[in-house]
Amino acid sequence: MTPQEMTAIRDKRVRAAFNVETPDRVPIFMNGQGFFKFIDPSATLADYFRRPEYVDELLIEAAKLPYLCEMDQPPACGTLSAAGQEAFAAMMFARIRLPGRELPENTLWNVDEQGPMTEADYDTIIAKGWEYVTRELYKRIDFDPARVTPPPKEYTDKLQKKVAELGKMSILSGWTPFAPFECLSGARKLNNWIRDLRRFPDKVRAALDVVEDAVVEQTIKGLKAGPPVEYGFVGGSRCGSSFISAATFERFYFPFFRKLVPAMQAAGYKTWLHMDNDWSGFLHYFREFDKGSIIWDPDQMTGMMKIKEAVGDKMCITGDVPPALLSVGTPEACYDYAKKLCADMGKTGFIMAPGCSVPMDAKRENVAAVIAATLDS
Repeated sequence: MTPQEMTAIRDKRVRAAFNVETPDRVPIFMNGQGFFKFIDPSATLADYFRRPEYVDELLIEAAKLPYLCEMDQPPACGTLSAAGQEAFAAMMFARIRLPGRELPENTLWNVDEQGPMTEADYDTIIAKGWEYVTRELYKRIDFDPARVTPPPKEYTDKLQKKVAELGKMSILSGWTPFAPFECLSGARKLNNWIRDLRRFPDKVRAALDVVEDAVVEQTIKGLKAGPPVEYGFVGGSRCGSSFISAATFERFYFPFFRKLVPAMQAAGYKTWLHMDNDWSGFLHYFREFDKGSIIWDPDQMTGMMKIKEAVGDKMCITGDVPPALLSVGTPEACYDYAKKLCADMGKTGFIMAPGCSVPMDAKRENVAAVIAATLDS
């Protein structure tokens, strides 16, 4: 079978899952940015930023390994750069700390919150708009978006050709801004943000209306301006039902989804909700959206059966092999977990994936065991 034929099969398989239909088998999204160590154990996380082309080569080789070759999504090549990570942190108006720079060679990068936004900035948002305040906040954390430049086209073209030869799916995703609740919690720092919700809720809600409208418009424009994609990735972490009350969620968070999901659907995009934290108390809110418009991508805190019972008839669900199990568990335990997960979830609208992400120190034999269990189901 040619790579093109294999890609067509995988695209059909994944689209069926996205649309809450039944594919030929459960799609497997067990890819990891740390898989380069499966080929060169001496490589470090700092190499992602010091010699990215070498890491990309290792990731491509790792995608050819036994069992790992059965994964449906392409390897995580070209996904990290120092400037790109700085841009990621800047979405929360924070700075990034990188291995080999601020951190030891093999330490995972982390976000250093700055909290540059003041109480007075709420009034400025309402009066002058979110774009104006965004520029001001960038200045306060010394972030210049102009520093974020794409890799050379010659290299990108060469990389895409190598990846295409693997026969992985060709369905692409687009990044979108953080939800305004998340973004402003970083801009204000979390403790200040929570107090703001109590002290002057009307002003916060008025500012959120401005930010939400701007972010929805920015999201649609950004998705249309890039290469053709089928879904946009939206992250959530500070708003699960174990973190905020239903009243806070209803007033300050969910209105954004009511704006974003229909707007993305109208523009031809699905919404990939990467939802860390326990969302079991809020799942019922998401039933109002059309079937097949959302992919729900949780960590392991909510519980897959709770998600399936609440929204499994309306949206694709990914998950939820615990990262810790992939790092310190045994292949037998990983196989058993994945096998039971497949039995519980069934083939319709389900994608085998980690809870949040495959950790950097995942064992190759554990990842392989999860894939084997999925293929055996």
